[in-house]
Amino acid sequence: MQEKRYFTVEEANECIPELNIDIAELLELKEQLEHLHAELTPFYEVIPHNGGHKNALLLMRTGDKLREIVRHIENRGCHIKGLDPALIDFPHIREGKEVYLCWRYGETEIGYWHEIDDGFAGRKPL
Repeated sequence: MQEKRYFTVEEANECIPELNIDIAELLELKEQLEHLHAELTPFYEVIPHNGGHKNALLLMRTGDKLREIVRHIENRGCHIKGLDPALIDFPHIREGKEVYLCWRYGETEIGYWHEIDDGFAGRKPL
């Protein structure tokens, strides 16, 4: 198990360019999965055990790629909190207490933090 990492604001900001790429890809994969799921659901309702549909394999590969990117983000020590909206939390020590620096996809830098139990709704400016 990976040791918990705490980020400074500067370290978290250094992650943003790569996170922008990862999140953009996750959002694209999420859209593909939603499309494939919508296409396959009627097929599986009619033929529930037939795994031969060409998009079933694509669905599995897309899901695997999505999980791979999420693991890549988490292996950096970040916490992905969702994709709608796309949110990343960075463990941080503020005034001797563990909190999260909070980044929302589209923001150019870390500008907010929140208590661990507060989530996005509890964001406060740095």
